[in-house]
Amino acid sequence: MHKAGEQTGHSPSTLRQSSGQATLRTGLVRELGLIEALAIGLGTMIGAGIFVLSGIAVERAGPAAALSYVTAGLICLPIAMTISELATGMPKAGGSYYFISRALGPLAGSIVGPGNWLGLTFATGFYLIGFGKYVSYFLPVPTWAAVVVAGLFFIYLNYRGAKVSGRIQNVIVAILVAILALFVARGIFNIDPALHKPFFPYGWGAAVATVGLIIVSFTGFEKVSTLAEEIKRPGRNLPLAIVGSVVIATILYGSILFVATGILPYQEIGRLEAPLVEAANLFMSGVGIAGMSLAALLATASSANAAIMASSRISFAMGRDEILPSWFNEIHPRYMTPHRAILVTGGLALLLALSGRAEELAEISSALFMVSYALLSLSAIVMRQAHPPDYKPAFRIPLYPWLPLVGGSLCLLVITTMARTSQVASLILIALSLGWYFVWGRKRTEVRGELVTLMAQERPLERVVAAAAHVMEGARREILVPIANPATAKTLTTLAAKLAGQQGRVVALRVVPFPGTVPLSAAQEYLESQEDSHRDLLRRAAKHGAKAGVRVEMLLQAARGAASGILGVAEARPDTGLILLGWRGPMTLARVRTSIDKAVVQRASCDVAVLRDRGLDQAKRVLIPAGGGPHARLGIELAHRLVTSEAGQLTVLRVLLQGREEPDLEQEEELLHKLAEEILGEANERVQVKTVRAVSVVGGIVTEAQEGEYDLVVIGASEEWFMRNWLFGSIPDVVAERARCSVLMVRKHEPSAVSWLRRKLKHISGRF
Repeated sequence: MHKAGEQTGHSPSTLRQSSGQATLRTGLVRELGLIEALAIGLGTMIGAGIFVLSGIAVERAGPAAALSYVTAGLICLPIAMTISELATGMPKAGGSYYFISRALGPLAGSIVGPGNWLGLTFATGFYLIGFGKYVSYFLPVPTWAAVVVAGLFFIYLNYRGAKVSGRIQNVIVAILVAILALFVARGIFNIDPALHKPFFPYGWGAAVATVGLIIVSFTGFEKVSTLAEEIKRPGRNLPLAIVGSVVIATILYGSILFVATGILPYQEIGRLEAPLVEAANLFMSGVGIAGMSLAALLATASSANAAIMASSRISFAMGRDEILPSWFNEIHPRYMTPHRAILVTGGLALLLALSGRAEELAEISSALFMVSYALLSLSAIVMRQAHPPDYKPAFRIPLYPWLPLVGGSLCLLVITTMARTSQVASLILIALSLGWYFVWGRKRTEVRGELVTLMAQERPLERVVAAAAHVMEGARREILVPIANPATAKTLTTLAAKLAGQQGRVVALRVVPFPGTVPLSAAQEYLESQEDSHRDLLRRAAKHGAKAGVRVEMLLQAARGAASGILGVAEARPDTGLILLGWRGPMTLARVRTSIDKAVVQRASCDVAVLRDRGLDQAKRVLIPAGGGPHARLGIELAHRLVTSEAGQLTVLRVLLQGREEPDLEQEEELLHKLAEEILGEANERVQVKTVRAVSVVGGIVTEAQEGEYDLVVIGASEEWFMRNWLFGSIPDVVAERARCSVLMVRKHEPSAVSWLRRKLKHISGRF
């Protein structure tokens, strides 16, 4: 298991060292930002808990159901802070199971692991029931049929590794929050205060007892912690995402119930199949029905899908620790998913959903999570008291130790408010988990908790010493070369070696995408254990670099997506100054729209170059169209490195458009000489300048490239960039398509504020 560094987010570990040629390394890359992490928490929470349980809650507590939701949120708030500390102190995949087993030991892990797994599985069954009810509400389809179809569909999606991209997930959550916020904003002005009287028709006890039913609506915030090793800046983003999702959900839930019970009599709400949709219809008419119906279907579907993914990850993690048989720990060789864990989890959830007992499933799920939350509170106290050397949380629980103690105690009290059948069922499941541990897991697992050390009053003697980072001369001279296509590996690595020179460094990167059902740490270990084409591709790239006289470091990286993996590695390696990508084949619109290169070019925090390769063997004659912008300046610098490495010739070209005022050619060439000297530092015999006349800039460049028999054209990104479906802009793209030789398109990284200011100044000055 590799530790993901808090500062860099990437902690490579050496797997194999080739004598004198290359080093193969692996590590974990962080790809999720704050918005994505917040969307994961809210996307899991906003589901059947509000769209299905709201009617049942109002039936039990009347208008006070709004207070029940707020109370549940306040109970979860200290737990969210507790999880935030544990997640920043142990930023690994696995969530509560990992935290508790490492703090309290495998016995406690055997309670919370199966407890969380079954809790999520019961919750999945509950979400499927909610989805089926809403489908049958709008379509003449039996609820059980909708449940079966939806369950099989979500199992299939997770089995195949199909995923909702982070951007789509963000959009779905934004739509849900916007619809619910609109419901509250419009409904608050249509409330009939008389409907809120009496506010506690069944007494305070009913409102408190309802908390045990609806607290399952908040359990999604914990899912953020299961992705701790994938989140950028976990010390900041994890607490904000976990606590923020609880706060937002609490405000939304309480407001929605307050509005709904002020629009419809509480006696009617419990009898309605879709109470929120009916309430929206009263003051928003058809728009309200459409909006709330869309929100209900999106919310219940996304919650069910996310719960299958999360619960299968827990059983997968227990298989790795041998709390469950290693059979659960198998990864599908083609789809890269924990297919067995998914099939078992999804199948069990589907069977539970077919029972149709939504209330019982919700309460049993809540009870299992409450036990988990109480153990989490104890885990935080144990980790604080034991303070192992590698536990350095960036976020610490306020009011320690009282807040975790109060939070854990309240969670146990919530269980006492539940129905007796739910309590008994939860106790039976916990007893079965303990029995399984003593029969199976006790002799097999190697997990050891900090509680043993603390009780023995022992303290580890080892101390973690942070090694000073080695900073090479010529900062940011590292060139990152993502290798995806064997046909471009040789050209890209050789080109990178020439660009790096004696002072630079080349890193060949192979990113292997894995679906969200597999924790990245497990995906990384799986890659390390395989002798496959990924390693062979990196080794071939390293050999090409060695022939060019440069030692190549090899990185084998598991990630959620190819583009996000490349960007994550680049951000985590502060010396990376350039990402060199390869492009083969025609630049069709469809291909560019889904291009990995496009995402990297637009979002990279360093310079980027894309090679349109047409059999580039040498770069003795290089053409660079001149311009005053930063991209062209980077192009001249890179082109000069190439011709210097091969004792070649660089031609700086200026294209003058026909039909305009006759320019002074000598003055134009003098300006080109000064530009080259300014960029390169001194006059250089390998650099020559040339001016040509043409009808268009593209035509002039392409004609000169063909007539001059150049090996390579290096061109900077277009300033216009009006064809946003393309990689760089109109001129570089067309040149790359029409030129017969290879073309290297380059983009200089600029902070967004600097780029914006420069464009504005250029627009004001009239320089186009």
